[in-house]
Amino acid sequence: MLTTPDLLAGPRGRRVLLAFAVASEHARLREGEASALVQSVFDVSFRLAEADGQAITRFGWGGPTPEYTVADVVAALGAVDLAEVTADAARDALNTSVDAAMYWQGPDGDDLLCALPEVRDALARVADHLVASPHVQAWDAPLDASDQWHLVWDGRVLPRPDLSRWRAAVRAGDEQAARERPADPTASWSGEWWSTPPHGLVVTTGTFGDAGPVGLWLVEDFSGARVVEAQRVAIDPAARVFEVAGPEDWAELCRRFPLEVTAEKRHDWYRVTGRDGRWVIPDWSAVADRFDGVRLGIGGYLRAATMAIPVDDDTASVIAGWGPGSTYLLTDVAHPHGEGVRWRFSPSDPRWVRER
Repeated sequence: MLTTPDLLAGPRGRRVLLAFAVASEHARLREGEASALVQSVFDVSFRLAEADGQAITRFGWGGPTPEYTVADVVAALGAVDLAEVTADAARDALNTSVDAAMYWQGPDGDDLLCALPEVRDALARVADHLVASPHVQAWDAPLDASDQWHLVWDGRVLPRPDLSRWRAAVRAGDEQAARERPADPTASWSGEWWSTPPHGLVVTTGTFGDAGPVGLWLVEDFSGARVVEAQRVAIDPAARVFEVAGPEDWAELCRRFPLEVTAEKRHDWYRVTGRDGRWVIPDWSAVADRFDGVRLGIGGYLRAATMAIPVDDDTASVIAGWGPGSTYLLTDVAHPHGEGVRWRFSPSDPRWVRER
């Protein structure tokens, strides 16, 4: 089950808590009333990002923006009347956190703010409130093979990759990066920052009830697609699916099936984690010899994404680019089941709307 320490452990869980607190305050405000929480978070997170060297700016109307302190944020968090944890409210807070995940630059101001010990302590009250909800505890459920959907975004269908060729390409890319890129992790350089299996595999998620597949709502580095074809799939009951429920599970995959990517990931992952050292990802070609799929549960994502995961004394990894609740099927263990469903994004709500 998800616990308060789970939601406080990493950047993605803490952003869920901040998003829920902000939404709770907005729901209580009268028209035209200012939000102490929003104003203090905006000001302090901006100045934290600025002090971190990020190229950001802000503008507004009227007089000078008042300067708030971390203590003001803590006080505002303590004063928020937390809203009921409905399915929609929980999902929207989770969506806000996933949408904010970035692996090609350092933590943004809100992530820096939420990582401060006094703010993290203030968020514990929000975490206690959320983990008491069955809607949030459902995020920690294992794979439900009877309710899995594969999504095709804007009609883009990619060919199925050959995993052995993918492994060879990753090795070649890392060797080239070692030759051509600076060893200084602070150098201005970016590369392939993700740690997912290759594009083109069947990827499935469960559903948020009538709101549709989880994969509609929880997408890192969202492309902006507006039309999605969702196809229900049946997964072979004998399929061997490895569940990533937390950092220890990801570390196990990396220890059992390591693929070094230090030169390729060095600069991006240093910016995200502040760690300089050897990096690995799971060798999905080798994983496929033992497992038919790998699933990152929503709970596992909140416990482990966007941070350095120790693999051994001198090696680490990062879960990057994964949609929470996604199962990557590495072998041919799924087939379409039933009619497809089309979903269209309605920006005015904003919501995904079922068309047929």
